[in-house]
Amino acid sequence: MQDMTSIGSGALVDIVSDFYGASMDPRFWPTALMKLCEAVDATACALAWHDFSLGMGGLEQSIGIDVESVRTYGEYYVAQNPWLQNEEFFQTPGTASADNDLVSDETAPTSEFALHWLQPQGLNHQMFGVLERQGSRVQFLVLARPAAQGPFGSEAVGLMQRLLPYLQRGLRAGQTLRRSQHIRQIALDALDAMPVGVILLSAGGIVIAANRVAREIMASRDVLTVGRGGLEVDREGRRTRFRDLLTESIGVADTNRQPEMITFSVSRSANLRPLSVMIWPTRKPDLGLDTPAAVVFLGDPDHTAEIDETRLRQLYGLTAAESRVAAYLARGYRLDEIAEMLGVAYETIRKHLKQIFSKTGNTRQSDLVREIISGPGGLDI
Repeated sequence: MQDMTSIGSGALVDIVSDFYGASMDPRFWPTALMKLCEAVDATACALAWHDFSLGMGGLEQSIGIDVESVRTYGEYYVAQNPWLQNEEFFQTPGTASADNDLVSDETAPTSEFALHWLQPQGLNHQMFGVLERQGSRVQFLVLARPAAQGPFGSEAVGLMQRLLPYLQRGLRAGQTLRRSQHIRQIALDALDAMPVGVILLSAGGIVIAANRVAREIMASRDVLTVGRGGLEVDREGRRTRFRDLLTESIGVADTNRQPEMITFSVSRSANLRPLSVMIWPTRKPDLGLDTPAAVVFLGDPDHTAEIDETRLRQLYGLTAAESRVAAYLARGYRLDEIAEMLGVAYETIRKHLKQIFSKTGNTRQSDLVREIISGPGGLDI
């Protein structure tokens, strides 16, 4: 058995960096767990979890354990695992221990878990390392080897004990970054549902991200284009770069004062109404190439949002006919136009409108339309 020095700092860095990488991308877990197995002379390793209050658990990632055993462990054998009956050991993150420190050598070999789960896989001896604890839920590493290799001794346990703080840090760092990336993606998906265009710009006018409405406006190349100088707008026949518009506002935003918003409207072709533009600089912009320095909001009065009639029924308790009328009103149609499209009498539409007013608490069509398009019913999901 090798000690910490004989492993070498390079191998240690590899193990920790692999844990960091695997926590971000699950494809790297086999490599990370394999290197850990090699460090402590194990043939199987798993990243596991257990909830002591619920009596439930599972193997999140594993190597050296067959797929069927991973399944049966979570479905049945986790409750039969005698080593998980000793909750006291799993209380403190950073703790490592061999199996015979938790369960006596007389009890363990005859347990159902050992006889029907461990031994059929050629595994006998185990070692545990506690990574995280939140409430009654614990995340830990379990390593195993066959009987021929003998139990994990003090050197293996000591090595694991010294490795755990580094593994914890690598795991936390990777999970934090992955969580941030996940939150960022959710935020971008949420922006896609907004009925207005939203663009994140760098100080140099580079488009960092844009939601669905903004992408459609830019794709039309009617007034907004992306050139060598970043995002540009055609104002009264003159091309203006957004980075030039941002220069003065960013100077203000570097102070403690509220950043100045830039607002204007842009004329479009004869059959389209003007596009409203609002540039909102961030309070303390980072001038990096890929860091948002401003948010651009685009109001397109000719953009028709998809109003989900089913959602309107659920939100306001409308009937199918009432929700259809409400959706048409939100799209800008008049009552007579709705009656003609639906093939019903004008008075029928008026009766539906009265019921909609009663159920939504509105008394004017303008208030009803504003409530629909500014609330969850107006989101393009």
